Amino acid sequence: MRQINSFAEAVHRLRRERGMSLGDVAAKARYSPSYLSKLLHGHRRLLPEVVRQIDTVLDAKGQLERLAEQQRSGGSAGGDKPMQLPADVPGFVGRADVLRTMDDALASRAEGGAHTIVIEGGFWVGKTALAVHWVTRNLDRFPGGCLFTDMRGLGPGTPRTPEEVLDGFLQALGAGQADLNGALEVRAARFRSILAERPAVMVLDNIADYSQVRHLLPGGGSVVVATSREHQASLLLRTGGMSIDLPALPVADALTLLASRAGRHRLAADPVAAEAVVRRCGRLPMAVLIVAEHLQQRPDSTLGKIAAQLATDRHRLDLFTSPDPTVNIHGVIDLSYLALPPAAARLFRLLGISPAYTVSADSAAVLADIEPDLAESLLTVLRQAHLVTPMPDGRYCIDYLLRAYAHQRALVEEHLRDVEKAQDRVLGWYTARALQANNSLIPNWRDSMIDSLLADFDQGSPGFDEAMSWCQAEVATALQIAKNTRSHLAKDLLWVLPTAFLPYFAITRSWTDWLIAAGDGLEAATAAESTAGTARSLQVLGWAERDLGRTSEAISHLTQAHNLFVELGDELPAAWTAYGLALALADSQRHGEAITHFLAADDRFQALRHGIGVVMNRAALALAFHEAGDRERAVDTAREALSLAQRRNSDSIHSVAHHSLGILLQRRGEHRAALIHFDAASSLRQRPWQRWNLADTLIARADSLLALGFRPQAAAAYEKAADILESLRDSRAHEIRARAALGGKPEWAAKNEPADTVLHLPS
Repeated sequence: MRQINSFAEAVHRLRRERGMSLGDVAAKARYSPSYLSKLLHGHRRLLPEVVRQIDTVLDAKGQLERLAEQQRSGGSAGGDKPMQLPADVPGFVGRADVLRTMDDALASRAEGGAHTIVIEGGFWVGKTALAVHWVTRNLDRFPGGCLFTDMRGLGPGTPRTPEEVLDGFLQALGAGQADLNGALEVRAARFRSILAERPAVMVLDNIADYSQVRHLLPGGGSVVVATSREHQASLLLRTGGMSIDLPALPVADALTLLASRAGRHRLAADPVAAEAVVRRCGRLPMAVLIVAEHLQQRPDSTLGKIAAQLATDRHRLDLFTSPDPTVNIHGVIDLSYLALPPAAARLFRLLGISPAYTVSADSAAVLADIEPDLAESLLTVLRQAHLVTPMPDGRYCIDYLLRAYAHQRALVEEHLRDVEKAQDRVLGWYTARALQANNSLIPNWRDSMIDSLLADFDQGSPGFDEAMSWCQAEVATALQIAKNTRSHLAKDLLWVLPTAFLPYFAITRSWTDWLIAAGDGLEAATAAESTAGTARSLQVLGWAERDLGRTSEAISHLTQAHNLFVELGDELPAAWTAYGLALALADSQRHGEAITHFLAADDRFQALRHGIGVVMNRAALALAFHEAGDRERAVDTAREALSLAQRRNSDSIHSVAHHSLGILLQRRGEHRAALIHFDAASSLRQRPWQRWNLADTLIARADSLLALGFRPQAAAAYEKAADILESLRDSRAHEIRARAALGGKPEWAAKNEPADTVLHLPS
């Protein structure tokens, strides 16, 4: 029996996509079903007028006509121009940048030398579809035609041997029986000789490794496109080829693909659910197509229902489970998972139950209770198998569907007690790192009660820059861990971790994360019936509310927190809370009450010999004295704060003292003196995480410049501050930019400004 050809494969695929039977196609094309069946099985010639009619019926837009022409060419005497390429994917979506890269590689290949392109990527990411689409676009550049085979390197069935594939290629190229009888090396040489005369493009789909394909590599002039789910270092090394690590589709392209198959009206009806669906499909083309097929077959189903199903751990993979092994997610991922070494398979399982969705070598070592060097090597194994994805900062993440698969494997193959221990190790490690980092941002900020919880995780104190970088990279993951950890052993750490970032939040004003942390901490502390946790969470919440201008809520929560800390006898957090409460009271113009709490905080900070607390508290106290009418005491307090700050090796503390003294002098009308301190504060606030503070100083500096009559310089400072606020999505940006427009002079006036009006400030 003759095999069904690529033309027939395309006809059957297109009719299934359009919900048509073979009889439907025959009726619309006005041919008998019997004739159409014989045509598809190769028992009738592919007459141009017949092919054109079938192409029209199936709306193939000329694709079937091109395939028929290729098949007719490949069937000519001698079989010397094979066209074995499967049909191109209809409505291929995205990948424009990758296609350009492949086109550039084809254009620049060395004269006379074979070129190899290896498309690597995880399951269902569209490697084969990309290869077929690119080759289809470039077929006319290869006089020897196209050879195609599925090597089954990592797939159902036994992998193809190079001997059987090579014999099939030789037959397709018109080789005689004598060419099929020699040793493998002899046949490979004959194969290269034929292609040297007629360069071809060869697609080796789903290869296992270099040894499987080395005898299939052509000589000069031909191009090989190989696909693999694993990194093919040996093949690339020996051929000098180009590797393409194919990522998932961008969200926009994934939505386009879903709309093309499920209908744009469905996406328009619920765009939020549509985006949730493609994200929870991992933006994998095959997963998106399975969802589209599900919607087509079930008119009562909706994107909202599917999004909800994909959000449920228990049922997340049900939609992708099928008797067909090619679209059964369990069978597809099994092929990669079962090929892993035992240690890598265990780490992969643990990643499925880890409360963190991203992982570094250090945190993976803690999760698996192994050495960091071993964790790094195992992550490399998982990366090369495309079971984890590297991130630009050196960490790794695990795809949404892969995580669900790993989670199911862990529940079956790991003891529940070991799962809880792994989660507790990660929680404890992140809590310790968060506290150590934030204690470097504001030294001696944490208290003895928290230290006692972390005796097993002491890792020393990082420097300020290292601590800030760690917080920036890990704060989202840390909050995720606090929310996701499910263990009765965790308890206190579930509120300690989210509240540990208070110094970082206060410095960077990361309001969204700040409020999330406060809410999560309070919920965990309440569940653990922890008074200390409730106090700390209320403190974090109050600070966030004060920073967001919710003054009355801030005063309420900080008062509750302060009373609880006093009740517990916890002096350091009581001092910081009194300081925060005083700031909130000052914001409400309750300056007498504010001074009372500032002075109480000052007493506690001095008793604890907490220098940074003393500096920050006195800098704020000075402004409260001024507003209360005690002007001389205000200046003395501000200068004391600056003097104390200069004894500490901290740019941040120096900048606070300079900025505060500048504000005080500005309110006294001493603008030239204020500018000296604003300039000093600005020079100390150049780090990326100090942008909000720098914007505040620039605004204050502009106000003083404007008061002195230096309108162009004031406008420039306002504009710079507005740019910073705009980059931070701060709602004040528009107001400050408007102030710049009002403060600056027209361009013609600025050009004619007398030279002696340019401000010269002391350095």
